[in-house]
Amino acid sequence: MIDINMKVQPSFYDDECAIVFSFYFDEATRKIGEAVVYTCEESKEEECNQDHIDTDVQGKIAYIKEFSIVDEYQATSMKKIQHFLSVIGIKKCVKHSLKGTEIAF
Repeated sequence: MIDINMKVQPSFYDDECAIVFSFYFDEATRKIGEAVVYTCEESKEEECNQDHIDTDVQGKIAYIKEFSIVDEYQATSMKKIQHFLSVIGIKKCVKHSLKGTEIAF
């Protein structure tokens, strides 16, 4: 496994009710990229309405908004991001493709 360093900078967006994590990756003194991941509550619209909110159907989800990392380090960086997210209790991580569909990791 390639040995890279990961730094995490969290931010909270009150208006969106989301925590945003900015990840910065480097190897020794060389910067190799960064990623931005939004985390929020996931719910199914048909199960969540004004009158009744079932908290059992809600979970945390992460959306990769930016992922600009040197090609040879992408897999290792993604594994580090996934490990971090699992430690804080987020099991699902998705990225939107160019076609608008979600790609789960």
